[in-house]
Amino acid sequence: MTKLTRFCSVVVVLLGLCSPTFGGFNHRVIPACDESEDVCKFEFDIRYKFSMVYYFNGYSTPIVIRNGTMMKRSVYNSEEFTPVTQRELSEILTVDGVYKLLFAINGELPGPPIVVYEGQTIEVSVKNGLSNEAFTIHWHGMIQKNTPWMDGASMVTQCPINPGDTFLYRYKAEPRGTHWYHSHQGTMRTDGVAGPIIVLPRNKRTDIPEVEEEFILMIQDWNRNSSSLESHVIQHFNMHLYSNNFNCTTDCYKPTHSVDGTNMGVVPFHSGLINGKGHYYPDKGEDPLIPELPLETFNVKPDKYYRFRIINAAMLFSFRFSIDEHTIHVVATDGNDVEAESAQSIIMSSGERFDILVKTDGNPRKNYFIRAETIEVKNRHNEPNRPGRVTAILRYEDAPEELPKTERETCTRQNVCKVLNCPYKLYPSEAHIRCLSTAHFRSTQEMIKRQPVPLPPRGEDIREDFLNFHYAGFKGSPFMAAINGYKFEFPTCPPQITYDVPARTCFNDCQDHDCGEYCECTHTLKYDQMPLNAGVQMVLVNNDEFAGATNHPIHIHGHHVHILKIAYPEVDEETGIIVKATPDIRCAGKDCKYPSWANEEWAGGNIPDLNLRNPPLKDTVVVPRMGYVVLRFPLDNPGI
Repeated sequence: MTKLTRFCSVVVVLLGLCSPTFGGFNHRVIPACDESEDVCKFEFDIRYKFSMVYYFNGYSTPIVIRNGTMMKRSVYNSEEFTPVTQRELSEILTVDGVYKLLFAINGELPGPPIVVYEGQTIEVSVKNGLSNEAFTIHWHGMIQKNTPWMDGASMVTQCPINPGDTFLYRYKAEPRGTHWYHSHQGTMRTDGVAGPIIVLPRNKRTDIPEVEEEFILMIQDWNRNSSSLESHVIQHFNMHLYSNNFNCTTDCYKPTHSVDGTNMGVVPFHSGLINGKGHYYPDKGEDPLIPELPLETFNVKPDKYYRFRIINAAMLFSFRFSIDEHTIHVVATDGNDVEAESAQSIIMSSGERFDILVKTDGNPRKNYFIRAETIEVKNRHNEPNRPGRVTAILRYEDAPEELPKTERETCTRQNVCKVLNCPYKLYPSEAHIRCLSTAHFRSTQEMIKRQPVPLPPRGEDIREDFLNFHYAGFKGSPFMAAINGYKFEFPTCPPQITYDVPARTCFNDCQDHDCGEYCECTHTLKYDQMPLNAGVQMVLVNNDEFAGATNHPIHIHGHHVHILKIAYPEVDEETGIIVKATPDIRCAGKDCKYPSWANEEWAGGNIPDLNLRNPPLKDTVVVPRMGYVVLRFPLDNPGI
């Protein structure tokens, strides 16, 4: 990598040009720097780029399908077509075959992998080559110890990077593990501003098998009909019914539900991508609209172990991930090692990462589907609904280059399947699935030694904060996300880099006044009067009266936290449908604005069934609908 140039803000004459051509996304885990180097440098050039268009020598031309072959159109003659070569195909963002204007990082979707060793310094020079959009980049999973101003939270830790400007991010690669980066401005990450961060350990783990190779697998949902900006505005103005088509008749959006009756979201699932590639299945049928499109393919040898570093970069949907006719072995979550747990599949919500080992013990002359399916299994009438899906290919070295013909394992009374990381308590009895929560994972002893569970001084209670993530009605919109009745209002200047008295003028602090049931303000939790390294316990709740509410993936910046307990609502033991909210939480105020323990003796950390010995460490966790999560972390990373 050549030495980076540090730019200041400049006047740009030509903005928003389409992205230049670079190589395609590389899913192999290859370090960018030698382990002995102190600093690893990267350059990100973010520009507009169309999917299904080939760029060359300052020209561009659409890609079309003619007689089952991918062809590029002539720049000068609309009746002239030329077959696409394999090299050209590697540079085309095929996505699911739709033509769409994207935000590409160095011409790629997903963005280029950042692969470094633990403790190295990462430098990323980010050039905003767009004409209209400003953004920041958040380094999801990086704790930013001693560099909180590099976290990339727009208008909290920094101002957005304006068109034409370049910003240099510089921070330590810690902790180790599978992480990712993404735009922290609106919904831009959905249309391209996202990619993987892999921080390799200095010492190899000894309690798991040696692997032949490591792969990156990045899943995302994909909206064919509208841009991320349009989707954002549609949601803001509650036009969810018309997400597919403003002039819809039979295809107006009908909400779908997971097995417990929880709404799956406010926009329909169109298709998904694995490492930027996917197929669109009209009406969720069997046959793809454009079968000629490539799927991401992972080439393997028989009787070896491979490590897949899986990232759910979706904006909305959770996916149930599995590999046909293969068992997965989970060894890490959000970059943190756990004792190996084997299963048929695992559910991943937005922002979560899981590392799995797969032994290639299948037929060496066969291809297998790697599949991720949405968990929307019912429609609004509680009738079966076919989930959306996205697939890739696990290809053995002696297998033919053709699509697999495999299916996911069938779960029966004699062959009960195990599904990990469930956001709901159980599947219907006829599904024959054993469902285990995030709290079921166990950190390795080495992880607990690195970050032990914080305990309060003997005889004292730990500080405990309740946060209810819910939907509420605000002026101008009946459907807005809130925490304890507060809709978040962005500061007018970033408090992380604004000091002394001016910092207190940056935001309208919710604690400064009582605003009744609902309020639009900057909700802050203040720990500045507590000792450094003191423990804090949070109880994350998901309770309101809104019929269309969902499960909530919650990401915590600057910390990885111990998940001590996950509690579900009361459900019908036969169907899995929610009957009523957990009895453990007492709700006061509209939409549970003031949650607390129903049993007052539980206050201050005295909750039964907490795992204080070896709970999993995570930075992203799903709060079950009408349930709660108990987490704990030390105040060891000052910042905002």
